[in-house]
Amino acid sequence: MTAKEAVSARSDERPERHSVVIQPADFSPLHEEAGGRRLLLSPRLLAVTGALLLGILMLVYLLLARSLIIETQPADANVRISGLALPLGDGHLVLPGHYRYTVSASGYLPKSGELEVTGEGHSRHAVTLERLPGHLQVVTDPPVAVRILIDGEEIPSEEGLARNIAAGHKRITVLTDRYLPFTREIEVEGLDNTQRIEAKLRPAWAKVQISSNPPGATITVEGQVLGKTPLTAELIQGDRIVELSLWQYKTEAVPVAVTAGVDQRLAPVDLYAADGLLRLTSIPSGASVTVNGEFRGQTPMDLELTSGTRHQLRFFKDGYAPVVRTIDISASAERDMSVDLTAVFGEVRITSNPDNAQVFIDGKLAGNTGRSFTLPARSHNIVVRKDGYEAYRTTIVPSAKLQQSIRAVLLTAEQARWSRIPAEITNSVGGRLKLFHPNAQFTMGSSRREQGRRANEVLRNISLTRPFYIGTTEVTNREYRRFKRMHSSSHVNGVSLDNDTLPVVNVGWVDAASYCNWLSEREGLKPVYQISAGRVTGFDISANGYRMPTEAEWAWAARYDDSSGSMRKFPWGNNLPVRENSGNYADSNAAQLVPAVLRTYSDRYAATAPVGSYAANAIGIHDFGGNVSEWVNDLYTIGTGLSTRREENPVGPQDGDYHVIRGSSWRHAGLTELRLSYRDYGAEPRDDVGFRLARWVD
Repeated sequence: MTAKEAVSARSDERPERHSVVIQPADFSPLHEEAGGRRLLLSPRLLAVTGALLLGILMLVYLLLARSLIIETQPADANVRISGLALPLGDGHLVLPGHYRYTVSASGYLPKSGELEVTGEGHSRHAVTLERLPGHLQVVTDPPVAVRILIDGEEIPSEEGLARNIAAGHKRITVLTDRYLPFTREIEVEGLDNTQRIEAKLRPAWAKVQISSNPPGATITVEGQVLGKTPLTAELIQGDRIVELSLWQYKTEAVPVAVTAGVDQRLAPVDLYAADGLLRLTSIPSGASVTVNGEFRGQTPMDLELTSGTRHQLRFFKDGYAPVVRTIDISASAERDMSVDLTAVFGEVRITSNPDNAQVFIDGKLAGNTGRSFTLPARSHNIVVRKDGYEAYRTTIVPSAKLQQSIRAVLLTAEQARWSRIPAEITNSVGGRLKLFHPNAQFTMGSSRREQGRRANEVLRNISLTRPFYIGTTEVTNREYRRFKRMHSSSHVNGVSLDNDTLPVVNVGWVDAASYCNWLSEREGLKPVYQISAGRVTGFDISANGYRMPTEAEWAWAARYDDSSGSMRKFPWGNNLPVRENSGNYADSNAAQLVPAVLRTYSDRYAATAPVGSYAANAIGIHDFGGNVSEWVNDLYTIGTGLSTRREENPVGPQDGDYHVIRGSSWRHAGLTELRLSYRDYGAEPRDDVGFRLARWVD
């Protein structure tokens, strides 16, 4: 059936409109459940309401939300933010509050952090990721095992692969045996990538041709045997020692400077016959041995001797007669030699003062003094002892050809102590002082009948027993200027008093005392003078520091004549006229400076002279007469006459306004001043007054 026919058939089946009958339907009313109520909101209304509320919430969110942009390096990193964060363009839309973020990217270490978003504006944060370490694969030509250094520090590697190298600019050094170091600077990209470096290695050796005469010698370099001569060896660059050894020949060491890539031929090395070995012993042992006059050691010993040559051996030991042997030994031979030494004795006579003292030889009691001892001809320690005396010690080597003598002068403890104290000292500024232990009794001052005497030269009985040092010359300008650098001794009518070697003048007594204390402290000694506010308030007679001589010390040292035991009147003796070269006084050279002069005497100087220019006195002290007068320690007083009381080591009174000045100067020519008993006094500086140093010794 065609379509047209089908349509027609369906049309035929439809009933006529007027034949349609509408049938009533059954109706059942809607009944409410018991206790319920009718549903007021339809689902559609609920959906609309929900959408409306959601829209309101979205609107509120949009009004309150802020833009949060995290700028990353690299730019394509993945950013995750905790909480409600809506992606928006390059950032996120978030409500104000506290958030955690995580930034990650392939090849980088992830990074997390926290941030605070406020309601005042949009937030922007920058985060830079750290690249993961990279790896380095070193491929060498030729392929060898290598060590890899990064910026000078060696790092672990396996088959040329170094892992976990921080990204950045690096200096790569490849080290391997027998090749020169390979260095390259690269940029390590990191990102867990492996970079490849190709290193073409250059040899670090050179070929060296080595030969010897005779051939066949074993070649050793730094303990490694390379072969036998002749040989071409590959030696690593640098300074090398090539050793050539051959049986019955001496080993030769040849220094070779090797430069990589520069081949060389060494000159043939001549080998010499080896030494022979001689084992030496002696009875007794400890004998010294010389070979052909050259000391080689002591027995027992092994001695290497040149083969094919006769050698003279000499054995000697203290106390024994020398023994001489000759020997000829073949190459590489080993021989033994033993010699018997014959003891040699000598006579030593030992005496002592006082006699009958004990004699100890090498620590053992040998007898008493006054006899001879037979001793081996070697060095011996001799000690002589006696109760109440210091031991006498010496050494001696007895001789078989003649008798020797020892005279032991024993000293008491006091004598021994003084023997150890130096007879002369030099202080730290160059001044020299001599030691005296006078134990003297003398009369200080002068008799009323003495011509030229002054009233202040009262006779005093003095006992001088305390040892002391006293300066051999007066203190010079050079020495004093170590204390006061700017001091000037000035001049007299154009004649200088200020040269370094001249005695210092124009210093007061307090200046001299201050210099003494300064020098004492400089040398670690106890100062003598007690100085306060520029004034000397006292002195300490127990101190060992420097000071000025006491008047008694000055008088004894100036006047004592050790040849006669008497006290001199003048510096040169007891009579006029002035003796030649005896001192610096007012002579014709000073005629323009002083009113009275010695017309027949010349000392060559108009004013002061260099210290020590003239002959010393009887005990070796210079310038006690002439040159400059001298401050002494004592305050100035005048006695009433000779007292029977003997003064023991007087130091002068404790109170007074002036200090004693002793001795004549370059200004003096009169009989009164030239005498050693002459006394003056003062307090202020003068151009003809200086001082010398002294020290007590206890």
